Amino acid sequence: MTLILSLKDVEQAINMKNMIEQIEKGLVEEQNGNVNMPPRMNMSTNNQGFFRLMPAVMNDSGYMGFKAFFKSGPVVRYLIGIIDQNENNLEAMMDSSYLTAVRTGATTGLATKYLAGENAKSVGVIGSGLEARTNLEAVCAVRDIEYVKVYSPTPHRRELFAVEMSEKLGIKVEAVESPALAVEGVDIVNVCTNTSTKGNGVAFEGKWIRKGMHVNSIGSTMPIMREIDTDTFEIADSIVIDTKHLESESGDVLEANKSGQYDPSKVVELKELAAGQKVRTYDEQITLFKSVGTAIQDIMAARAVYEEAKKLNVGTDVGDFLEAKMFN
Repeated sequence: MTLILSLKDVEQAINMKNMIEQIEKGLVEEQNGNVNMPPRMNMSTNNQGFFRLMPAVMNDSGYMGFKAFFKSGPVVRYLIGIIDQNENNLEAMMDSSYLTAVRTGATTGLATKYLAGENAKSVGVIGSGLEARTNLEAVCAVRDIEYVKVYSPTPHRRELFAVEMSEKLGIKVEAVESPALAVEGVDIVNVCTNTSTKGNGVAFEGKWIRKGMHVNSIGSTMPIMREIDTDTFEIADSIVIDTKHLESESGDVLEANKSGQYDPSKVVELKELAAGQKVRTYDEQITLFKSVGTAIQDIMAARAVYEEAKKLNVGTDVGDFLEAKMFN
């Protein structure tokens, strides 16, 4: 059977804690070495759009699949397909616009589980969009957060974020008037500005870092995009990335490399932490997680949704979507 999941179906089948666990399993498999995951393919279109494809084959678990996302108009569209290679079956095709944001959050949550102080209680959020919401939700899934501050340049949006997330998470979320205030005195920082900060502008500055802080940065996913300054890389005692490919994809890392402030000796991949390597070793250590996303994260997030959707009996079963044919 092949299950087709709409945006609404996917939203019903989200379980953040389960998704974090599934992504962790996928990263362990990646670290064990029996995964084939090429760099994402980026292609431009003749109307200033793009088409990107992220495939992966996971030979231990028997999963494989892809994410395709594209833009030829005002909106980016996302699609994930997951395949059981042992059964030779296309298990599901799903809208992954919302899922991509949740997957990003879940990966941040996993990194925070390993990198934030055990007693971290407060979060500063820069950004007020969907990924700011999913990243905060994931951090709260791995730490007992009591207080959150949020900054967005649009007062209405940050106030709305504070109200909605306070109600959803059952904790105090306060809107503040500057990014510096948002991160002052907090244990964890989520920088989730995505495309709102371009060119030479940044949303987070290294001078705001304090001892023991953990910083998550997920918005600089293309060379033209920036959200944290180069000092942040230099000040961080340890840097964790989700893929080495980001060193040629993220504008933040490209700029830090150019200025000589990106020290590869401080860099560890998230898959190594999932497999047991310990990075945070003392209370005052400053840690940075930098993410652009990977196909393994997408496939494992989609599998978490697929399994939950079957339990909830949501989606449309289209039978054998790909009928096998023999040709002589």
